[in-house]
Amino acid sequence: MLAAMRGTRGGRTVFAPRMDLWAIALRARGTLPAEYDGTNTAELADAFGVGCHAVRADYTLPRDPGDLVLRGLGFDNHPDYPFRVEIEGLEVRFETTEEGFSTTVTTSSGPVDWSLAYTAGMARAGVSLPFVESYPAYDAGDLDRLAEVFEHLVVRPAPGSWERFSERVGKRGVAVANGCIVGSPMHLLLHELMPIDRFFYAYHDEYDRLAAFAERVEPFFERMLAAVAASPAEVVLWGGNYDRDVTWPPFFDSEIAPWLRRVGAVLGEAGKVLLCHTDGENEGLTEGYVRAGFDVAESVCPAPMTGVALGSLRERMGPAICIWGGVPSVMLLRDSVSDADFDSWLARLTVESARTDDDLSPLILGVSDNVPPDADLDRLRAIADAFRP
Repeated sequence: MLAAMRGTRGGRTVFAPRMDLWAIALRARGTLPAEYDGTNTAELADAFGVGCHAVRADYTLPRDPGDLVLRGLGFDNHPDYPFRVEIEGLEVRFETTEEGFSTTVTTSSGPVDWSLAYTAGMARAGVSLPFVESYPAYDAGDLDRLAEVFEHLVVRPAPGSWERFSERVGKRGVAVANGCIVGSPMHLLLHELMPIDRFFYAYHDEYDRLAAFAERVEPFFERMLAAVAASPAEVVLWGGNYDRDVTWPPFFDSEIAPWLRRVGAVLGEAGKVLLCHTDGENEGLTEGYVRAGFDVAESVCPAPMTGVALGSLRERMGPAICIWGGVPSVMLLRDSVSDADFDSWLARLTVESARTDDDLSPLILGVSDNVPPDADLDRLRAIADAFRP
């Protein structure tokens, strides 16, 4: 897997599907097969004979609810992350309920607050992080107070955390370190801090105020980048959840790609690989990905769930970007895809994955975005068998 991420072609194609959300859902439903009870994602990979998908952290492991204090700002903490994000110098009130969490931060000009939902039903659906119910910003007038919060965020390296994560994964895969789930400060506003419709209006009507906020957040992003660059991780996730309609191509090129190039340069100097979680509709964005210069496009979902076939994606992204994905999650659902159609698709996949032309993307197979809770495990095993050495 690491060789493919670094651009090597011609090796064995590894199948490394994301299993954590599947396990979370079935545990919550009480339907997890007994042989998988108590297993983490590395052990699940062993059980299914596949590579281990280990991106950011193992979310099947329990953690302190206090690690979600800053989730409404787009940042959580986890024992597997190479650094922790905390607030220093401002009063913080964090409350938990049976169905969620709320945080209030007191700034010099008033409170900034948000609330999160996490219900039993969400766990049964395989959700690993709570959803935002109320946002810290609703219009450009909220951004000065919010920027003050970011100016009080500290990044504390967590020595040994990523190392324990990597040791757990072992030779089963690559422990991809958590860097930042969004690509840039402006992407953070869109993806995490404001309702999406309010962001679009503000981006059109009050761009200068959004840009001023993003500039005030940049030092915090630099602190995260310095921390992850200093970690021993070989591969770092920075940015993701791109989509043709949400992070439309001109927005990606102007607001996200410059930061990705900046991150890529710092990580490259440290000998590290830059991975992005490209799980949306990639039609129209692939050329921007190449210009952005990141190394791995992870969670790539091809047709029929999106508009571009895997072969075309490999041609468009070319040899500079390794694709990790290519198995649409719908293929694992009997209610959506017949056995005959699955068999035909798998035959085509084995042919496509065998192509090692110098102008194509290297390939790691994965389920995009994740193995769904209602997946047919016989189909999952059939894919694993097709790519077993």
